[in-house]
Amino acid sequence: MQKKVMILGANNFMLPLIKTAKKKGYYTIVVSPVSSEPGFELADEKVYVDLRDKEAVLNKARELNIDGITTDQAETPVRTVAYVASKLGLPGIGENIAEIFTNKYLMREKCREIGIDTIKYKLVSSAEEAIEFYKEIGRTAIMKPIDSAGSRGVVKITSNKDIINHFEYSKEASKTGKVIIEEFIEGKELLIDGVTVNNEYQMLICGEYKKCQVPGVFSEYLGKYPAEISEEQFEEANMLVKKIVEGFGLPWGRTHTEVKVNDKGVWLMETAARGGGRYISSGIVPMMTDFDSDEFLLAACTGQIKDKPIIHYKNVSCGYVSMFMPVGEVVSIEGIREAIELPYTYSNNFDDIHVGMKTNAFMDKIEGRFIHLIAKNDEEFYQRVEEIKRIIKLKVKTKDGIEGPIWENSK
Repeated sequence: MQKKVMILGANNFMLPLIKTAKKKGYYTIVVSPVSSEPGFELADEKVYVDLRDKEAVLNKARELNIDGITTDQAETPVRTVAYVASKLGLPGIGENIAEIFTNKYLMREKCREIGIDTIKYKLVSSAEEAIEFYKEIGRTAIMKPIDSAGSRGVVKITSNKDIINHFEYSKEASKTGKVIIEEFIEGKELLIDGVTVNNEYQMLICGEYKKCQVPGVFSEYLGKYPAEISEEQFEEANMLVKKIVEGFGLPWGRTHTEVKVNDKGVWLMETAARGGGRYISSGIVPMMTDFDSDEFLLAACTGQIKDKPIIHYKNVSCGYVSMFMPVGEVVSIEGIREAIELPYTYSNNFDDIHVGMKTNAFMDKIEGRFIHLIAKNDEEFYQRVEEIKRIIKLKVKTKDGIEGPIWENSK
């Protein structure tokens, strides 16, 4: 019999999972509150429901008699997927575990519980309380919502004024209205995707962020795989993530973890029970390995995975380069199509860029536009990044005149 799979999410990032479900012969039920999202065009059945409304999703899942429920590359649906699976007796990660992986405060608390050294942190309910703890830290800090994604609401704190100016911004980005303050750790930020079967974790890929240097922007300019670190640092990072994921009790699934590495060790920034966004899960993982995240998730959520996968690795360099657009109106998009058609570029989120488009103020990665690329080695990778930057001559009319895209630096 054809298995019915409910997929939570219908935006561009969900298209690879939905396409794979169709290709593999699943009856595909796609859920999202936004009827215009492209995933609905591929669905066998469409459900227009808020992904955070657990009961509404459960009622539709029960009505449609689904065989499995899943999502990927998105934080919002993780708890709903776990809830519905639990209520219907389907393969899932468990509600409590989903809560830990989607709540940055509980994440830190669980690390302490399982014996992992963690950075200083505190859950705060007001700017005054945040300022008090910031003084206790005595150094640069990070203020962020406990339950957002994509760097929304994340602010680097270097003074009390930063907290006063941005506390409400961080709070409003939280679904629960809760904020955490934690010490800022210097070091190289690593991006680690992995897979777990029968509570046994194994790493898939390890890359690194190169941060955007524009003041006030908390995002990356480059995601580069593999990370340029020592073998010792690689092993230390891998062992930490393994201890975290298995210690959190994840029975199966995909993970995306961000850590920082410096001369004092490796430190958890945050971890998630899903694959990396920006098409990391569906794009970069298969560029670097023979593992297919989408096929794995569909088989796992319908109870067809018993043994951990055997993964083979490819000797390539790949990743993505991101640009931000100045605030104003797009007046020219020269070079976009040429960049997309390069033989070494793949996924991107350039689709909605058009002449006349009004661009927004930005602080996080949500406003960033990126394109994936692959190369035979690191040297070629960086050469190709520079070629993409030369090709794209997008122009925006701002209050100060005509400006081009912002890459690593503001000028």
